[in-house]
Amino acid sequence: VLSGDSIVIRDRPVDGPPPERTIVLSNISCGRVARRPTPNNPSGGIEDPFAWQAREFVRSRLVGKEVCYTVDTELPTGRKYGCVYLGKSTAGENIARSLVEAGLAEVRRLNAALAEKNQQYQELLAAEETAKSAGKGKWSPEPIGAVREVIWNVEDPRAFIDTHKGQRIPGVVEYVRDGSSLQVTLLPGPSTPPHLYYNVMLSLSGIKAPTIRFEDGKQVAEPFGLDAQFFVESRLLQREVVILFESCNNQTFIGSVLHPNGNIAEVLLREGLAKCVEWNLNLVSVPGASDVYRAAERMAKEKRLRLWRDYQPPMVQLEAPEVRDPNRLAPGTTFVGNVVEVGNGDNISIKCSDGTVRRFFLSSIRLPRPSVPSKDEEESSAPQRTRYRPLYDVPYMFEAREQLRAFVGKSVTAQVDYIQPKTATTVDERVCCTVRCGSTNISESLVSKGLATVIRYRNANDARSSAYTDLLNAEEQAQTKGLGLHSKSDPPVHRVADLTGNLAKSRQFLPFLKRTPRFNAVVEFVVHASRMRVFLPSETCLVTLLLSGIQCPRRGRSKPDGTDEPDMPFSIEGYSLVRELCMQRNVEVTIETIDRVGNFVGWMFVDAPPNESSETDALKSTGKKKKKAMEAGISKTKTNLSVLLVSRGLATVHHAPATEASPYYHDLVRAEDTAKAGRIGLWSSEEFVKQWEAEINSFTDSANADGADDGRILSGVSGYLDDLSALSLNGHSDDQMDDHATNKIKWKPAQITGVSNPGAGSEGLRFFAQHSADSGTIVQISHSLNAKQSPPPVPGYQPKKGELCAACFSVDNCWYRARVIRCSPKSITVMFIDFGNEETVDLADAAFRLSPLPPGPLVNIPPQAHEYRLAFIQLPPDSTDRAFAERAFAEHVENKEVLLADQFGAVPCANETMKPVPGVALKIPNTAAAGGSSVSASSWIDVAQRLLEEGLVCVEPMRPDLLKQVSRATLSGYLEAQAKAKKQRKNVWRYGDFRVDLGA
Repeated sequence: VLSGDSIVIRDRPVDGPPPERTIVLSNISCGRVARRPTPNNPSGGIEDPFAWQAREFVRSRLVGKEVCYTVDTELPTGRKYGCVYLGKSTAGENIARSLVEAGLAEVRRLNAALAEKNQQYQELLAAEETAKSAGKGKWSPEPIGAVREVIWNVEDPRAFIDTHKGQRIPGVVEYVRDGSSLQVTLLPGPSTPPHLYYNVMLSLSGIKAPTIRFEDGKQVAEPFGLDAQFFVESRLLQREVVILFESCNNQTFIGSVLHPNGNIAEVLLREGLAKCVEWNLNLVSVPGASDVYRAAERMAKEKRLRLWRDYQPPMVQLEAPEVRDPNRLAPGTTFVGNVVEVGNGDNISIKCSDGTVRRFFLSSIRLPRPSVPSKDEEESSAPQRTRYRPLYDVPYMFEAREQLRAFVGKSVTAQVDYIQPKTATTVDERVCCTVRCGSTNISESLVSKGLATVIRYRNANDARSSAYTDLLNAEEQAQTKGLGLHSKSDPPVHRVADLTGNLAKSRQFLPFLKRTPRFNAVVEFVVHASRMRVFLPSETCLVTLLLSGIQCPRRGRSKPDGTDEPDMPFSIEGYSLVRELCMQRNVEVTIETIDRVGNFVGWMFVDAPPNESSETDALKSTGKKKKKAMEAGISKTKTNLSVLLVSRGLATVHHAPATEASPYYHDLVRAEDTAKAGRIGLWSSEEFVKQWEAEINSFTDSANADGADDGRILSGVSGYLDDLSALSLNGHSDDQMDDHATNKIKWKPAQITGVSNPGAGSEGLRFFAQHSADSGTIVQISHSLNAKQSPPPVPGYQPKKGELCAACFSVDNCWYRARVIRCSPKSITVMFIDFGNEETVDLADAAFRLSPLPPGPLVNIPPQAHEYRLAFIQLPPDSTDRAFAERAFAEHVENKEVLLADQFGAVPCANETMKPVPGVALKIPNTAAAGGSSVSASSWIDVAQRLLEEGLVCVEPMRPDLLKQVSRATLSGYLEAQAKAKKQRKNVWRYGDFRVDLGA
């Protein structure tokens, strides 16, 4: 019944669903019933007075009953007007007249000629007058509940479920989308206002019928989908039923539909028109329904009804089982092992019993998602935006990771549920498992705290967690309690200061971190055995920690030149041990200092590994060392990681003054002696032992000769440079010769225009300089290129590598001479030969920013930028140290007037492979000493000596024949500056003499 005056009638079914026809009752009007609003019909929710009562009047009399009808008129559109009678003949009740008599319909007025001839019309008029006289229905002077208030979308479905769960709510089935999806109007109950109605979409719990969908305006049904739809329509459509709400998924509610004749879900299963959904069966609240559903499905399988027509019962396996590839993962495979690492809430790495580490994703759950800020929030936060870290920035992701981290180190069992194929957003296929620690389902523990949500699958046959039902129950409980993601309050905010690589911030935090003897910390990442990234919860900061007191073999890495550096012996063993003991574990750290790039140096204390005493070596100390350790507050349940690595032969003691002054030095030395005696780790290598003993002897000789105590770190290059001064003085002690070398130096004013990056193959500090004497030439070149908008652009011009051209600099849009140094399919890189800087031009802009040099003298003038290197200076081997030295050098000299003096010709610096350039000395004015006035000759600062004093570079080892050309006073000053920085352990000398890595 569409409305009081519009009725849908079906013929008797014969071999399938029968055709339908709509009959509109002649000569009456009942008003429009409200329908669900749509984008095409936004006013559908408006209802006429008493339209619903008229519809219910007809529905209660006709639905499911046999009727007889006559057709009075049929329009070209196919609409039929006529009369409908209850029963098998026209002698039955006339529905139109009954509506008019009840005051629920109004008679349409006909012209007088037609009205006199129509007997039925006259009867309708008489019935209407009777209803008016009696004040029935719409003719009542005080109509009650004439218009309903219909709620089409429940604002809070979860709260609605919590309120009505367990209640038997009467309703009327309005529409059958498919066999297991119904649209229901909920009738007012005792506790509901009489005019308030809900219209909801309901999915039957525990079963799934074939679906029916629309594609390109056409109805597409799965096999037996139409049969299931007709089966339900013929039994429930516009019937009064009882609804049991059990759960919800957005605006779709899940529940059971009960009819006086039985449970429709059970009947569908018994007829083979639906299948049980195991993960959904637990939601069925009807007592014993789960077992009844399974029995009904089993009966349909045995009879091979409809959906089960091709069903084959499982065969008993008589042959020997197929031997599977042990490396091939299949659903049902089980792994047992210890958790070694967890991801950001949805994955976990397990070290299995066979020793392999496998990564598993938790089945059927979804991580917390980042919130999408509004446009105003994005604009307001743009200036403060820093590096995006999902772990701390995504709401509840940190809490989810912490919940998972509680299982690190524990024994778990992982059962493979399904393999998720590789997608465009994933690198590899994902092995999805249900992981249990004892009786605890890890996924369920996340969902129950509101730290993850359960994935809803569109298809009933989609693979899912073997404990999917438990996950749904856990999520429902979390939603009821308003936990985590389901909470209405604002999520927790984690403002973490990332100090990694930030020297300025690290210096600000250092005093506070040194003040506390011991911090609780979490190791977020292990770079190698003595370097890791650590989170300090109490200070809400993330730092890079270098273990104090030890030196560890370094893992292999890729060099800037593209080559790979191999792993040093026992570097992997040390890395594996530290990762196993520390990765995502709760540890304790003590901060001592920072290095020159902002890395913190300190001690770490971890849980003692298995089969090892939990008492730390420091607590076994005696005398002053033990007293210092006790004052430091060492935990009896933690082990000093530096001492542990040394005792395993995976590190050596770094005999620096800071180490020797620490309370743990005695334990380090004792652990090293034990490892040497047992020939453990590094000490099992004869080659390493010989090298170590040779360095010890070399260090002892050097210390005795010079009377210096620079620590215990040794280097062949260090010994050579320490003797360099003596070699120079003994071989060339004649003062006249030194004076002659000094007098030959001619200082020329110049300007440094650019500092070269210390790339692969370079050992010295290289830069470009313009001689002040050439300033007129440089001005003339600029004037010639930029006067009268010259040179003109040449469309399609693409210079070749090595070609001289004119290029427009992007900073000031002026033209300068340039040489092409690199060409690629998308860009051209040029070097401005009069300044030394480089710029890359997109190929699309080349026609407007590159042009041939105008013919004339500009082609023949030599480059005005000269490349030099700082004489007597060598860069440290570490790439970070080199970059730091380059930045400091640039701050001293770039774009400044300097004095420049040639020292020697194009000689390679140490072992560099780049084309050599002349070595020069540089001086910059000491404006502080000059007091702001003009700079005197004695107020100039030697740049090389300043860098050496700051401990940023080292003295270059030189060939004996070059020593004859060097001023003894200059070289002595450099060596003294280096020795001073080395003694004070500044920057590159912080761990002692690093130059053993140079291979000299």
